[in-house]
Amino acid sequence: MTAWDEVRPLIGTGDLTALVARLKTLDEAGRREVARELPGHVAVAKERAQRALFDYGARTARIREMRLTEVQRRYDTGQISERHLEEARAQIWMHDDSKRAREADGWKEPMRVAGAGVIGGAAAVATWISRREFESSVRSINRRGPEFGPLLDVISSRPASWQADLATRLALRIRSRSRLNPGDLDLRLAFALLRHTGATPPPHDPLVVRWVSGEALPSELRTDPLLDHLLPRIFEAEGVGRALRDERADPLSPASWLGALHKLASEGRVDRALLLGGCRRRFLLGGEGPDLRFFVRLHEVLQPTTAEIEPYAIDYLRLLPAAPGPVAELALRHLRQLTGLDPADVAEALEGLLFRAEGGLVRAGLSWLDESVRRVPDRADDYAPALAVAFGHDAPAVRERAVRLAVRRARLFTPLGAEILRDAMGGLTPGLFNRLATVFGGEVVEEPGPEKGPEPDEEAVPPPLPAPTGPTAALPPPTSVRHLADMFLEDDWPTAERSLAAFVQFAASDREALRDALGPLVERHARSLGADEWRGHGDWMIAFAAELAPPRPTFDIVHFLHSLIAEVWRGQVSQPAATEGADRLPSPRRASPLHRFILFRYAEILTALRAGTLPPLLLATPSDSSGRLDPAELVSRLETLEAAGAAPLPADFAQALLRLPRRIDPDVIGRAERLRSEEGRRAARWMADGGLPDPVVRVTRSGADDGLGAHVWMACSVEAAPTGLPLIDDLLADQPRHVHPVCDGHLGGLMEWWPAVLPAHREVVAAHLIGHQPISIFGTHMLRPSSLEGLAAADGPCGRAVAVLLAHEIFPRDYGDHDTARPLRALRRLAAADAFPAGEFGVELSQRVLRGEITLRLLVDTLQAEAENGAYRQMWRSLITVLSALLPAMGGRPTGAQIDLVGLAVRLARWSQARGEIPEVSAFAARKGSGRILRHARALHDQLVS
Repeated sequence: MTAWDEVRPLIGTGDLTALVARLKTLDEAGRREVARELPGHVAVAKERAQRALFDYGARTARIREMRLTEVQRRYDTGQISERHLEEARAQIWMHDDSKRAREADGWKEPMRVAGAGVIGGAAAVATWISRREFESSVRSINRRGPEFGPLLDVISSRPASWQADLATRLALRIRSRSRLNPGDLDLRLAFALLRHTGATPPPHDPLVVRWVSGEALPSELRTDPLLDHLLPRIFEAEGVGRALRDERADPLSPASWLGALHKLASEGRVDRALLLGGCRRRFLLGGEGPDLRFFVRLHEVLQPTTAEIEPYAIDYLRLLPAAPGPVAELALRHLRQLTGLDPADVAEALEGLLFRAEGGLVRAGLSWLDESVRRVPDRADDYAPALAVAFGHDAPAVRERAVRLAVRRARLFTPLGAEILRDAMGGLTPGLFNRLATVFGGEVVEEPGPEKGPEPDEEAVPPPLPAPTGPTAALPPPTSVRHLADMFLEDDWPTAERSLAAFVQFAASDREALRDALGPLVERHARSLGADEWRGHGDWMIAFAAELAPPRPTFDIVHFLHSLIAEVWRGQVSQPAATEGADRLPSPRRASPLHRFILFRYAEILTALRAGTLPPLLLATPSDSSGRLDPAELVSRLETLEAAGAAPLPADFAQALLRLPRRIDPDVIGRAERLRSEEGRRAARWMADGGLPDPVVRVTRSGADDGLGAHVWMACSVEAAPTGLPLIDDLLADQPRHVHPVCDGHLGGLMEWWPAVLPAHREVVAAHLIGHQPISIFGTHMLRPSSLEGLAAADGPCGRAVAVLLAHEIFPRDYGDHDTARPLRALRRLAAADAFPAGEFGVELSQRVLRGEITLRLLVDTLQAEAENGAYRQMWRSLITVLSALLPAMGGRPTGAQIDLVGLAVRLARWSQARGEIPEVSAFAARKGSGRILRHARALHDQLVS
């Protein structure tokens, strides 16, 4: 008997223990023989495994059906609750799917082990065990992946240098990905070999990225053999910051990277100098703010002392002019604690810092400049160029503050320093120019009028915001099956709606062509059909396409697994027709209400497709880019269905009604009243009654803030009058709630689609979005900016919920990577449409300032910028509530931000020609004194009561 005759049966039975034992006893000739035979045996082993899997599926299908029937019976007889029914069904499917995948993979590991034991060169072994055929199809295995004991056992019998060579070659095959794939055996094996052999990891950035992305557990770092090799590289490898930037765990928990490194450093296992020096090097290398966020947090968690910062002060000074905002803020904060810096170095860094656009950073820089001048008054001239730069800053508040500082410290400047400041005065407004001229010399210019309060002097009223553009007409559904196939899986909501509409039309008119066009998609994506839940557009569309596929008359190895999965879910397990589509819907506790409502339409289309009751068209396909449906178009579609003798699908009908505009032409209502079907009469009544009455939305904030918002949450409630339509009533009764993003699936639970579900009731949509708005700076930010823009383009009243979303999206808690441009565009659109909830917006901003979540300076600068953009009336209405809450208390010394707040109020009140006394302003203006804030307050009071 040859060596191959002995090894082949062991591969077939999957007895890895016996296989390893035999491989170790092979002589050189036997290893060469087995190595020659292995490549040709791949197809044989694969075919045998698939045939065994086919037999396994046939044996277990009936058992699964019996289990499903039994749990359904228990639910029907009241023995278990609906929640327990969903959990039991999910476990049955998950159990069967995982067992089926393990059966299909049973041949792979023996083949890998055999090759690793007999193939000669390390390069050839690396190629063999990385073959695509050996990729695991198991997707729910342990995060660490399968055990590699047998594989490591045969590899360990090779020379140490050979093992290290193999480990290095596998490590170099690793590529960075956004997510870890539990079935990526090459990745797991590479790390297992590196740890097992003690080989030095190669300098390969993707290796480091995957190490921090899941191959190293923070809680196990202390004992990880790779720690000393790879930890220094996390500060240099491209992609590490991106991989760790969204780490949201408690930074002091050993289960997080931040907490683990902090603990290891405090215990001496990791050198603090290594971590702090690594952070500095990473900052100096540059990069985008989001990619540096983790290193900023790590630097601050370590709480470096002055002694640890001072030797590297030059490095921190180099960060001030151009580093991303969070990095520059960190550097500035630590530098301000140092007293032995060379004034020339500080002045040079400040000159670059004060040139930055961020108002908050520049104001902090001005404070440091002031401190530096007071500390070393005889070096004041060194700081004159930096102060001159601030005179030309875009933000009026910065210019005002720079002028105040220059006037206050004027006596410390020599004629040379004064000359530098005089040369920079030309771009200032007359009021600020004259204040400097009286101190540093220069000809006073004529001002437009007497000073009446705000500085700088009054400016022309900005032009109002342009009227918002209306929604654009929706693109029609594709007119050919080939066009439909090209866009079939695109998951933006307008394209998805077009694909749904076209699929239903072609399924009724040209099913054969549709089947041929979509067949290749089923071949490529059928694996998704085995998921326990179909959470997105693509999952359901593949299910539609697979339902059209004809049964295969003969056994096809390539198509085997796909057809087996399709056989199970197509209804051959004798499930009731009403649940055929719904059985793959996410459960209510695992999906947001609007997410499930969107998927109801898919589920009912699939059920109707199987039952042969699919109507010739859908009703709810939108007419414009906001998601609204033209009432006349809806009536036309209902007339078409009546003429065909078809009934609309319930969820599609409910969605169509919710997409109708708030105002409908009486002629269209009259036309609807002539419809004869039950749905037609119901649609006519809905239109005549004015559609859905505006629900009452309430927003609550609960919990105690720990400074990071970690124990705080927001919630909303929606109270709506019954409509008599079960799906709509159930949707409105299902209260908004937060669903963890792991449960809410890809696309954030189709969150970008939500405004198009209720395009006439954006406050209700905002109530559902609030649960996904993070309070904690470590919260997961699921809200998409496009969702807020969709709300702005929709219709209906805006109240507290919309205001809260705007207040948190424009002023996020952790804004290192947060783009505020799109939320600001949403604000301007609402303001231009006179729908902006100004009062509620001001209340939320006031509360956020009082809670310490945002600074008053940031609030003032943003409101001023939006007022100057043309939204001054809306910003004035917001300022009314802000002023009432944030004026200085009796006896309190006003801050510069409070002074600027009241000064801004004077300007906006005049621009808006506002009238009507504000009691808090009147009481404040009546206080004794002559300070600038009181002059502003009195000017404001006079404006309002005149």
